[in-house]
Amino acid sequence: MTRRPRITILTPNPAIDVTYEVPEPALGCTNRVTAVSRRAGGKGLNVAAVLSRLGLACRVTGPLGGPAGQELRELLRHWDHQDGAAIVPAWVDLPRLTTRTTVTVIAQDGTATGLYEPGPALDRDDWQALTRAALKDLGPGDVLAVCGSCPPGTSAEQLTDLLAGARQRGARTIVDTSGPLLAAAAAVCDVVTPNREELLQATGAQSLHEGAQALLDSGTGAVVASDGPRGMILFTSGGQDPHPWYAPAPRVEVVNPTGAGDSAVAALAAELLNHPPAPGSPVLQPRALAAAVALSASAVTTPVAGAVDLSLSNQLLSQIKVVPAHGTD
Repeated sequence: MTRRPRITILTPNPAIDVTYEVPEPALGCTNRVTAVSRRAGGKGLNVAAVLSRLGLACRVTGPLGGPAGQELRELLRHWDHQDGAAIVPAWVDLPRLTTRTTVTVIAQDGTATGLYEPGPALDRDDWQALTRAALKDLGPGDVLAVCGSCPPGTSAEQLTDLLAGARQRGARTIVDTSGPLLAAAAAVCDVVTPNREELLQATGAQSLHEGAQALLDSGTGAVVASDGPRGMILFTSGGQDPHPWYAPAPRVEVVNPTGAGDSAVAALAAELLNHPPAPGSPVLQPRALAAAVALSASAVTTPVAGAVDLSLSNQLLSQIKVVPAHGTD
């Protein structure tokens, strides 16, 4: 029986995501919450939720500990009742640690304010256990997505060893993180997905083009840079004419912008799984950029990160025009 490729998601710093709706939030005074939700979160689980809605089963791993870790497990079990493909848990139990909580405050005008705990630090043995879980059964044609911040104290070597292990097994890799770890990961992964601020900060560059080129020069195959309401730009290496591509963000009613980037990562992971690049071709084609923009735009119209409006996404996809990024910053 032929083994079907699959997606594995490593969320190194999972969380209980708490969303508060506050009509007009303000510092220094009492704020009345009009609605609240608690869900299994962290960027990796948001990506998994979107992949499930796309009909793609995925395996999710990461460290869990303490009462919040147990709550996350329980919350994730409820996802089995949603209309989507399976999300297979493969958590690493670290009882001495406590899974973090994040809080997002959503105002009536759609602006979001995030309060994110740093999460527990992992020692060497913890990270090795996490690496084994992420690489377990990984093979040719699979996709490994590393999503979100890494625990405090994570070294560049720990992350790059993990990514190199995936590459040795024939898997494609996509990394959505920030800071020095973003720059380090670019040397050994296929796709990185920074936003403008993360890209410039990680590279010290003055423009998106300069920053993306620095990451391409270090070894990554593609940089998908989000520029907020302006859209996204795809930079690739390889091919006969590797110029960047630009897709503008369609106008939609913003309800909660926090899940946009995670939805884009899900779209790109699906592209890597369903359309593996031919030898000598760029790792991502312009159609992947259009899919990422459409899905992320549909995500911001929903109230909770990890949710998407597939009907709207399909409608937007037919309207998005991907063009050469000449003249864009």
